[in-house]
Amino acid sequence: VPPEAMRELTNANLSLEGLCNNGLFVWFDDFSKKTDKIKAELVQEFKNRGLAAFWKVQTYKEYEFSKDLLQQFQSDRLLLTLIAVIIIIVACSNIISLLMLLVNDKKKEIAILQSMGASKASIALIFGFCGFITGLLSTLIGTLAAIFTLRHLNLLVDFLSLIQGHTAFNAAFFGTSLPNALSLDALVFVAIVTPIIALSAGLIPALKACQLHPSSILRGE
Repeated sequence: VPPEAMRELTNANLSLEGLCNNGLFVWFDDFSKKTDKIKAELVQEFKNRGLAAFWKVQTYKEYEFSKDLLQQFQSDRLLLTLIAVIIIIVACSNIISLLMLLVNDKKKEIAILQSMGASKASIALIFGFCGFITGLLSTLIGTLAAIFTLRHLNLLVDFLSLIQGHTAFNAAFFGTSLPNALSLDALVFVAIVTPIIALSAGLIPALKACQLHPSSILRGE
């Protein structure tokens, strides 16, 4: 911006909160989702008015002092996502193991149901539904645990600081308080995906259950 224009803005009867030494700050809500869109709109508007040569629009992601820090945060987020994927794989393996044991324990009952006319699809549906219910209950318990943790986040941070002997989260990087708002998008994603994954994990035991032959099972009994 030309220095003369900045002097006029600085000397004007305006709030200095949105001014910096070489331009203007633009503040708005929900910056994590709207930043790129608003930048594109500003750039296009400056072009339309013939002002693009005098203004350079930058987001907080492009500042030199914050670029490396944001990249580190993205790396941490990717690492936590990978850890979450591993946890989901382990949970699915546990569901498969649990239902496989259930199928082995209920072989006699499965054979009796088949001999009474139950179809293989209905037998498979029973064990698949067990996997779905397991995932649904796990989602409910996990959501309640997440809400409880977020509401008592300060106690958790104090406990971690006590164990480590120093502040668990440096205020220079994380601020004076950690965000404790529950993400609605994450909650909806977990509520939809987790039961589906659990249902998929229950398909393997369900397929095994429907392939059992009642005659050989009852003969063995």
